[in-house]
Amino acid sequence: MKTIHFFFWVIPILLILLFTSCDENYTEIPADDEVLDGTVEGLSHEELARFLKGDAAFNEVFTRETGLGPTFVASSCISCHAGDGKGHPSTTLTRFGQIDETGNLFLNQGGPQLQNRSLPGFLPEQIPSGATFAKFTPPANTGLGFLESVTDATILAMADPNDVNGDGISGVPNWIDIPDFVIPTSNAVSQNGKYRPFWQKSRGF
Repeated sequence: MKTIHFFFWVIPILLILLFTSCDENYTEIPADDEVLDGTVEGLSHEELARFLKGDAAFNEVFTRETGLGPTFVASSCISCHAGDGKGHPSTTLTRFGQIDETGNLFLNQGGPQLQNRSLPGFLPEQIPSGATFAKFTPPANTGLGFLESVTDATILAMADPNDVNGDGISGVPNWIDIPDFVIPTSNAVSQNGKYRPFWQKSRGF
């Protein structure tokens, strides 16, 4: 008899909890302009095809045969930048060797970014003795395409180092030396051998 009373009360309660919890836990699909890895409106067929091609490359998992290693941080871009967003504590990066404004003294020992993984038969990098180091969260990639489309000429035209227009902002372009593996774009502007931040000029790496 006790068993019958138990099921008489418990089963209806469980059914109520089941259906109400399902209703409350439904989530709405976010709009395309609310997700980090979505497209913007108004893309042409060619632009959409280019976006999808880049998105596929961003998600590609590299292997030894396709160029991975011998040491590396991750085997795909999305491993550190999930959804084209910034990373989280489990995907932090380690940079080492930047002591002060004089530059990184450990570039010949794998710096500045620690390649903490390796293919079988190889050893991952270790932080050299005496090198300072710090942890960083991988930055978000969202919007870099828009930034890439801004030409150097546009940036230079908007520079206002002396705040001539009186808006309280003294915009000054940043000029740096670029690594040997970076190929400047055809419309890049240089000044005394320096270019604007190289990450806008990188091609294929």
